[in-house]
Amino acid sequence: MKYATAALVVSVVLGAVAASCSSPDEPATASDESAQCLSQAGGLYERKIAPLLATDRPKTCNQCHLSGIDLGLFVRDDMCETRACLLDLGLIDLENPDQSAVLGWIERAHPDSELITQEVIDQEYEAFKEFVEQIAECGGEACRGVRCPTNDGGEDCGAADHESTDAFLVPAGTSCDSPTIEAQFRDTVYVWRDRCGPCHFSSNTVAGGVSAPLFIDVENSCNAGSLATFHNLIEAGLIDAESPTQSLLLRKPLDVRDGGVGHGGGAKFSGKDDPSYESFASFIEYWAECGAPVP
Repeated sequence: MKYATAALVVSVVLGAVAASCSSPDEPATASDESAQCLSQAGGLYERKIAPLLATDRPKTCNQCHLSGIDLGLFVRDDMCETRACLLDLGLIDLENPDQSAVLGWIERAHPDSELITQEVIDQEYEAFKEFVEQIAECGGEACRGVRCPTNDGGEDCGAADHESTDAFLVPAGTSCDSPTIEAQFRDTVYVWRDRCGPCHFSSNTVAGGVSAPLFIDVENSCNAGSLATFHNLIEAGLIDAESPTQSLLLRKPLDVRDGGVGHGGGAKFSGKDDPSYESFASFIEYWAECGAPVP
């Protein structure tokens, strides 16, 4: 946490310096304005969120689905990477920032002790809300081409040109040989693994009540981890070749109002038009049409 906040401080300072170097007579470009805006978001994080997440104070995050999450998943070396990771994890909604998942998680908390009071919940909610709104306002002009660094030692795992708003769809006519199926799983399902983390990660060592099945292998290389995850999903019965759309891999992360089933971590898809839902469904349907082989 100390490293992450220190890195943000450095990025905010560098952003401010870069902004001050432009001539006052030169009109600010959209990219310049976006960079300055993101610097302000970094300042907001440092002033209002970092103190709330200090280890010596109660956090509503530990009451709900943020429990055990390493902030390094989305607090990165600069605000462009932070923005990209927040988007990849589905934690913020640029179109409707007030509907962002991270705010919904905080809202689910409830006062149940002398430490976790409604005042604490409200304070955290307002701080994250202001930060999310700032990120949404900034636009991505300064961050074009910036992706969330992978969490598996830097190995790129999935299509290099992936944008967080795009679905991965298996092309029609894709062959059904084992290497192709493995590659399609990696690039349509495994690439979204952070949506299910860290609760379902094989590396999850959080104690005290996290009972989610650890079916996502993140401790091996990209290809090996993806293949192990694929096997785990099949063995656990989470993908259904007979009725692909009834697969628990699709229905567990889906809100019950959209046809999902109860999920301890809450909804992870915004709906059936969520790019990760479309990606998962595309692969399961392709795999079923191939005869549901086990690679």
